[in-house]
Formats: sequence, structure tokens, C-alpha cells
Amino acid sequence: MESGRSRGCLEMWSEENCKLVVQLKNISVHAVNRREIVRQSHVSFSKLLEKIQGLEAYDGHFDEPDITKLWAMISQSIHDPTFIQAVDQLICLQCVQWLVCNQLEKIDAVFHILRDRESSGSDLNTHSGNWWQWIKSGDLFKDRNGSDLMLVLSLSSLGELIYTCVMFIRGFRRMEEGNYPEAVDILEQAAEGLCSKRILAEIYTLIGHCSAQMDRPQTALQYFRWALQADIQCLSALYHAAMVYRQLEMVDAELEALNHLSVALDSWDQHKAGKDVDSQVLIRPEQLVQIPATCHLLTSVNWVHVKHLLARRFLQVGRFEDAAEHYLDLLASFLEESQREVFVVADYTIPRIPEIYLEAAVALLHCRRFNDVITVSEEIASKVTCLISENLTFEIRVNEWLSNDCSKSTEAPEINTSNRNCLLNGFSEWQILGTKKKETLNYILWSATAFLYQGQAFALLKNNKESITNFTRCINLLLKVQVVCPPDSGESDDLLETLKENMTELKILQKLKSLAFTGRGIQLTERGQNLEALQNLQLSLQAYPDSFETIYHLVEVLWKLERKQEAVTFWLKETEAKQRHKVNALKQIPLFVISCLKEINTTEEEAVSKKLEEYCSSFTKRT
Repeated sequence: MESGRSRGCLEMWSEENCKLVVQLKNISVHAVNRREIVRQSHVSFSKLLEKIQGLEAYDGHFDEPDITKLWAMISQSIHDPTFIQAVDQLICLQCVQWLVCNQLEKIDAVFHILRDRESSGSDLNTHSGNWWQWIKSGDLFKDRNGSDLMLVLSLSSLGELIYTCVMFIRGFRRMEEGNYPEAVDILEQAAEGLCSKRILAEIYTLIGHCSAQMDRPQTALQYFRWALQADIQCLSALYHAAMVYRQLEMVDAELEALNHLSVALDSWDQHKAGKDVDSQVLIRPEQLVQIPATCHLLTSVNWVHVKHLLARRFLQVGRFEDAAEHYLDLLASFLEESQREVFVVADYTIPRIPEIYLEAAVALLHCRRFNDVITVSEEIASKVTCLISENLTFEIRVNEWLSNDCSKSTEAPEINTSNRNCLLNGFSEWQILGTKKKETLNYILWSATAFLYQGQAFALLKNNKESITNFTRCINLLLKVQVVCPPDSGESDDLLETLKENMTELKILQKLKSLAFTGRGIQLTERGQNLEALQNLQLSLQAYPDSFETIYHLVEVLWKLERKQEAVTFWLKETEAKQRHKVNALKQIPLFVISCLKEINTTEEEAVSKKLEEYCSSFTKRT
């Protein structure tokens, strides 16, 4: 290609470029069709780039589909300063396209080519590996004089923009790999580049997350503050700050942060937030960096998730009135969104919707809003109970597992569900249990919990009959689930107990059984049906042996039945049971399965102990 013809092409391309730039710069910020004009300009610029990419370097042979080699040939073939600047501009635009596709390797290759070109004949060490700093300093992309080419963004600014985005992506990748110290170093360099307020806030948020992972919570909090100072709409920084406060057990600070977040989300206008940028800036860093959809560090914080988190924390720390109000807001939002199927899968960050209803019932119980408890629980019971139509039986087949040394075996027992076809290997979690059967089990647990709380609410309303009815409904539902060994297996009950202790759903089931039997036993005691009450309390302890409240009531019933020696025997187990209860309380029983039975206080405990000691003393004297 001759020099004259090359200049002709350059002039033609420059003229077309300038026309497009003028068109863009003359767009009114408030133009109705501004977005469409920008889109059309993008198409036109892309077509112009395709024309220019059609050039073949003078006397160069190129027959491979490798664009980086093409840029290398062009870079080695040109010497005219004006033409060099035009090629550099095109290379930057090419890098912008690669950035959008996360193709950092191609950007590395091209900038190595440019750096080698600039450093030829100089003392610069081309193998120093610090060439991104060179770009940032402006030594690579100089806005050379003598060009009449109009630009949307200067070459040096575009180079710095690319630098910022590349460092952001690299730091993010190091963070995902778990290399937090290196991630922090790289992201701090990105923060020194050409940043919009949004991308700067996101950089600070990522550094804060890395600091938290490196067990530097105070440093993390400082970066989250800087993120919010950079962009008050960076709500993810506020959310992560709340999580650090939780880690530090700073409950008041955590709740304050979550409350601010909830208020901000209540008034959040996503459309307005998207427009809160400099409309004259056509290329912004956040448009070029692509965060994987699987990463939730920088994604918009979900209102339902935050509202539930706030309600749940208030419930956990005993601020029941606040918890109840937040839960009721949540339930109202479900109804507003016409989520009639309350058993539908909720957002992955929050529990299933029925569990939120049941947590709300717990908060309302503690607030002594008993009629509200009955109403909320009925919402679950009425919609879920009708879905339960058959018994759910789990059958364990151990085969060779028990006959071999368990410590040497790598295989777990097989568990079948009737109707007979679904196989579960291992009993630590429901790994292969059929989805339909597992969902049926969820329905049983949710409905039973709803009846349990209705029973407790009626009991506290002194409606003895309705209380016993609902406790009985709860028990009948739970008895639909039976865990048995095959009839011909000849295995002991120890394996069944191990299974119940290790399956999360069965642990919940056993806890619910215990609470329902205890609740019904207490109500029967109030009616003077002490023998029936004793049977229920004994069944409660069979289901969940570590309930100190149940032991207390059982001892009281035995005393009323004049079975005082048995009462003493049970009470002697009290200390051990109480210690086990403290340990087991730490195990992960869901928040919606909480006993609202009256806790036995120290005075009551001491009164029973004194009464039994006096009986033992007098009995010893008589003998």
C-alpha cells in the first residue's frame, strides 16, 4: 500500500470519525431519543473500526485469525507519528471491546507490543513487568500534537480507563481465588486510576470484603465507610458492614446498619439511581467490567432479604416487638405481590416463605399477641395441610455396612422411602431423596409447627380444649413420618437413633414431637387428667430426652400421683439433662422451631429441689 493511498484512507476515516464525534457531543442531555442516538453512534463507530481493521500492514503476510498478530504487524510497519497515534487509538478501542468480554490476555499481548515499540532504543527494561504502571503514568499513550482527529475521550484518559478496569478485574479474580493480600494490592492500584464514584465504591467494597476475610474487621469497616462516602447508593457496602458488626458481636451497630439499609431500600428508586451519572461521559468503568452473575458481593441488596435479616436478628436478641413489626411488614409484602402459593421457593438468601410465617408466629407469641399467632399459623396450616395425603415411611437397609468395621468402611447405609423406589446414600443429609417426598416432609413439618403454635396460643388464652385439639393435630401429623428398619434386618434401635440425630429434618421432627407432647401434657394436668398427662410427658422425653422443662413437669405430675420415689429418681437426672440441654441448644435447630413454653426459673427449680430433699430426708429417718 503506497504512502499517498494510506494518507487518503486516513483522511477519509478521520473525516468519518469527526462527523460521528460531533454528532455525539451535540446531543442534548435531556434529549428524548438520546439513548437511541448513542446506540446508533456505537453501531457507526463499530463499522468504522471494521473498515480500518481491513488494512494489511505494508509488505506483511497475515494468514492466521489472530488479531493480536495483526496489530503487531501494523505497529512494526508504521513510522508516521500521526498514523501511530491513530493506530494507538484504534488499539485502545479494541481493548475496550476485549474488556467487555473479560479477555485480559489479549490486552496483555497488545500492550506488550506497544511497550516494546516505545522502549526500543531506550534504557527501559522491557522485561520489568511493570508496564501497567507505565500506562497509568501516561508515558505510553501521549496525546501527540499535530492531529486534527476529534475524540470522544482523549487517548491518555482512555488508556487510564483501561488500566483501571484491568486492575479491577485482576483484583476481583485474585479475591475469588482466595488470594486476598494480592487482591487488596491490585484493587488499591485500581482505586488510583480513572474511577467513577460507582466503580470507586465497588473497589472499596471489595477491599473491605478481602480485609474481613483476612480477619481485619476494623480495616474492613473503614473501607465500607469510604465506599459509602464515594457513592451513598452503594448499599452492598452497608450490608457487608452489618455482617462485620455481627462478626464482632456489636449487636446495636449491626441492627442500626440493617435498619439504615432497610430504610434506604424502602425509598430506593432503581430507575433514578441508574440515571445518577454524568450524562456527558459516554464510557464509564462500570460499563466495561463484567462481574460474574454468581458473585453477590456487589449485586443489589434484596429488600426481602434485608427485612427478614432485620426481623430475624431482633427475634434472636429478644427484641420481640421490633421483630414482630418487621415480620408483619414482610408478610404484607407477600400478600401485595399476590404470592398465593406460600410454599413456593423463596429467594435463595432467605428461608422458605412458610418458615418466615412461622418465625413471625414465634415473635408474636413472645409479644403475647395470641390471636395474631393463630391467624398467621392458620395461613400455613390451611394452605399446606391439604397437600399431605399419605404416610411417609423411611426404610433403612444397612446390608454389609453394620457387619463391617464402620471406621474402615467408606460407604454409608442405604435408606429407602416408601413408596419403595427412592434411595438415599448416607444419613447426614437428604442427598438423593426424591424431590416430591422431601417436599412432602417439609409440608408436614411446617403444618405441624403451625398447629403447635396455635396450641401454645390457645393455652396462653386459657382455652384448654382448643389447645389440646391443636397439639393433637400437630402430633398426628408428625406420626405420619416413621423411620423403621426392614422387618427382616434384625438391626438394633441404635441405628435408628443415630439416624434421627444426624438428619436435620428428623431432628426438627423429634423436637416438634417433644414440644407437642409436653404442651398437651401440661394442658391435661390443668384438667386434672394426671395419668394422661404423665403418658404425654414420658412420650415427650422419648422424642427429645434433653428437655429440662419436660422433666420438671413430669416430676410435678409424679408428685401429684403420690409416686414420690419416682419423682426423686427423675429429678436426680436433672443436672445432667440441664447440661445436655445447654449443649444441644447450640445445635442448628431452625429459628422457627422455638419452645414458647415457660422456662423454669431458679426459684421454681430450688423449690422442687427443696421439696424432694425434705422427702428423701424424712424417708431416710423412717427407714
